[in-house]
Amino acid sequence: MIVAAAPAYSTRHANPYNALLADALVRAGVEVREFAVRDLVGSRPDIVHLHWPELVFLSTHRPWQAWGRIAAFARLIRRARRQGTRLVWTVHNDGAHEQRSAPWVRAALDRMLRRDVDAVFSLSAAGDQAARSRLGDDVPVFRTRHGDYQGAYPFRADRGSARAELGLESDARLVVAVGQVRPYKNLDRLAEIAHRSRDTRLRLAIAGAPDGDATTDAVERAAAGDPRIRLDLAHLDDDRLAAWLAAADLVALPYRRILNSGAALLALSAQRPVLVPAIGAMPELAADLGPAWVRTYHGALDEHVLEDAVDWATEPRPVPPKLDAYRWARIADETLAGYRLTLARPPR
Repeated sequence: MIVAAAPAYSTRHANPYNALLADALVRAGVEVREFAVRDLVGSRPDIVHLHWPELVFLSTHRPWQAWGRIAAFARLIRRARRQGTRLVWTVHNDGAHEQRSAPWVRAALDRMLRRDVDAVFSLSAAGDQAARSRLGDDVPVFRTRHGDYQGAYPFRADRGSARAELGLESDARLVVAVGQVRPYKNLDRLAEIAHRSRDTRLRLAIAGAPDGDATTDAVERAAAGDPRIRLDLAHLDDDRLAAWLAAADLVALPYRRILNSGAALLALSAQRPVLVPAIGAMPELAADLGPAWVRTYHGALDEHVLEDAVDWATEPRPVPPKLDAYRWARIADETLAGYRLTLARPPR
C-alpha cells in the first residue's frame, strides 16, 4: 500500500507527530511519502492522507492563490478517486486555531472536504462529533489516538540538574508551558494569573517561539515586572525543551479552544502532570490517564485553580502514566485497518 501524506515528514522539527505516524506505518509494511500534486497524476497512491488542510491549502496571503490550490486539488483528486485512490483526513481540530484566508476561500475548502473526503480518522469521541458536524453523518469515522512522544525527545528524570541548567531555584513550585506560543493557548492569561498569585514560591516559565509580534507583546505585557515569571520566547531545540519539562512540577495548558492536545501528550510522555480545561477531548484524556496525571477545570482559569493544581502536582506519584494505548505501533495498526476498509468501499 502506498500512502501520500500531507504532511508526512516535512514538519518533523516543529512537531514530530506526522513523522512518528509515518515511521510506524512504514514498520507495518506501508510505503509512506510526502504528498505532492504529481501524486495525483501518473502512478497514483492508494491513499492521500490530509492533516490540517488549512495549512496545506491556505498558507498564503493571496486568497486567489489559495482558491486555485483548492480548485486544482479538487479536480485532480476526483479523477484519482475514480481510478482507485481514496482521500482520508485526520481531524485534529474542530476548526483552524486561527482564521486563514478570506471567508469565501474557507467555504471553498469546506465544500471540497465535504464532497471528496472518503473517510475520517478521529483522535477522540469529541473528534468524532467535530468530523460529523463538518462533513455530515454519512462519512465513515475511524477512531485512533494521538500517539505519545516517548523516544522522540531526550526526556530526563533529574529535576535538580535541569533547574540548575536553567538557573531556577531548587525549591520553586514551577509551572511550565512549552511549545509554540499562539493566541489560542491563552498563555497571556496564564501569565496574568501567575502574577496575581500570592504564592511566593510559585514560578512560571513560558517557553517557545511566538507566532508573531502581537502574541509576543501580549505575553510580555502580562508578565512585565514579575520576577517569578520567566519567558524563553524562542525556538526550543530538543534538549532545551526536555530541560524545561524535566524542571517542571506542572505543565499548564489553559487553552481558549482545543479539541486534541499534542502538548498534553508531550508532557505526559515526559512524566509530568498536566492542567487543562474541561473542553474538547480533555475530559477523555483525564478519564484515560486518571486523576494522578490529568487535572481539568471548568470555566476561566484563576489563581485558586492554578495554586490548587500546583499543590496536586507536587504530590508524589508512585507509578508513571499508563500510555500503552498511545503507542505508535498500535495506532499504525488501527490506521492501516481504516485504510483497508476505505479502499474496499466505493468513493463516498
